[in-house]
Amino acid sequence: MKKLILIFLSLLLMHGLNAQNDTCRVLHEKLAGAYSGDCENGLASGKGKATGVDTYTGAFLNGLPHGKGTYTFENGDEFKGRWVNGQKNGKGTFKYTQNGKKHTLSGYWKDDVYAGATDPGLSYRVGQSTGIPVHRVTEEAVPDAADSRVVFAIQVANTDFAPSDLKIEHSSGQLTQLGRRFSVSRCALPLRCELSYTIKAGLSRMQCRFIIDILQPGAYTVTLDHN
Repeated sequence: MKKLILIFLSLLLMHGLNAQNDTCRVLHEKLAGAYSGDCENGLASGKGKATGVDTYTGAFLNGLPHGKGTYTFENGDEFKGRWVNGQKNGKGTFKYTQNGKKHTLSGYWKDDVYAGATDPGLSYRVGQSTGIPVHRVTEEAVPDAADSRVVFAIQVANTDFAPSDLKIEHSSGQLTQLGRRFSVSRCALPLRCELSYTIKAGLSRMQCRFIIDILQPGAYTVTLDHN
């Protein structure tokens, strides 16, 4: 008798869940079909799985993939990453087959289109900072991308300092010394700059190295602070 009651309750629960999911819509055309998961105001919201022509498992908001999730296309291709309002946006990995060969594309997407290996929202990226207690980067807009430049200031005791063994390597542009500061201008983006020098630390000398990539147009000031 107890087994019959448990079976009956299980059937009622399953029916209730199915009834809930039947009224929970997925607005993405190729995912419209079966849905199981969280629901709010009749739309898929929260964690869930939708299966239509394609399949998606992950986060939803207002009936669309939104957040982290895995999207499997009808042909077996798969995208795993971030979504915003039903479109690929942010970091992700796309695994696909072309001419019988499997490929993997990793990087960043913006509005469903691959934007490259670098986050399109970043204006600069520090690749290395060794022997430098603090580094600061400030940025100002420029009227034209051709006006982009970066100025480097090395400071000791709150004063600009130009190490005698300073080396600045830059991928493009013109290097100019401005007093005890150094500027790279007339450069093509992305611009990579590598600085290496030594600083006196007590009775010894500290080997310092700094690498920065300038990714977007602007006037940048990079301060390497040894105060």
